[in-house]
Amino acid sequence: MSPGDDGAKGDFKDKQFEQSEVADKVVEQYDEEHARVFYKYVMGGGGFDIHYGIFRKPSDTVYEASKATNDRLLTCLDWTFPVTKESYVLDLGSGHGGISHEIAKRFGCKVMGANISPEQNKMNLEEAEKLGVGELVDVTLTNFNDGLPEDWTDTFTHVISCEVLCHAASKPDLFQELKRVLKPGGAFVFTDIMGADGANEKVLKDFTDRNATTKMARPSEYLSLITEAGFGEASFMNFSPHLVHYFQSMVDQINTHKSAMLDEGCSEQYLSKWMDSLTSRVETQREHNVFAWGIFTARYPGDIY
Repeated sequence: MSPGDDGAKGDFKDKQFEQSEVADKVVEQYDEEHARVFYKYVMGGGGFDIHYGIFRKPSDTVYEASKATNDRLLTCLDWTFPVTKESYVLDLGSGHGGISHEIAKRFGCKVMGANISPEQNKMNLEEAEKLGVGELVDVTLTNFNDGLPEDWTDTFTHVISCEVLCHAASKPDLFQELKRVLKPGGAFVFTDIMGADGANEKVLKDFTDRNATTKMARPSEYLSLITEAGFGEASFMNFSPHLVHYFQSMVDQINTHKSAMLDEGCSEQYLSKWMDSLTSRVETQREHNVFAWGIFTARYPGDIY
């Protein structure tokens, strides 16, 4: 790929994808080399956690904010159903494995990632070995929109997912699959980027122009889907106020690391499109609060421990 060829990659302007298209577009969004460079700097802050963050103080970086999200996610996972060394956790859409590694380190249990990107999966396992949790972390190359492996039925004590369900072609179908692979009593904990309840889909267009999604879900919709799928004890912790700060931090990361990203393969056109999109996103969220984000918890009926 020539330096300027990435301008159109991951640019989904004026497109709302059909269910059959989403998987290929997810790979395009995250697995192209320039995209990995971009997300490493702009969302990961140099780390393996490519997701939104929770800010504890004004000086927090995207790296620190993302780590704070991990901490609360893992705490919620343990609150919902105790995580022990005997637990077996499914990390749905495991990406580079940041969450998987932290689960293995904190709880000493096995984690299976399910992820569509071969390069991310390779990086996940390499990093797990470096961190000393290689024996606990594994990953399966899979497109969850085609269903999860048949032999995973009644296998996992916990399912965790971080900013992945927005890429689901059919959320009701996926929730049924997750219930199938969970043991009775098992926990389902996830975060996702959503439209706020009552938000206009047209106002959210800037986000869908940059991300491989179908229609964005709403918090109330997820709570209904959780219940309809047969999960119980559904809850939502709303961290939406953190989004505007995270969007602004992404802008700051581009400004700070632009030279390095250009040196590592991102084009001026690609970064310019992202800068325009994120600047607009900051203003839209600050003025209209159209995006929502937070942690959902639920449990498959069964024993409480």
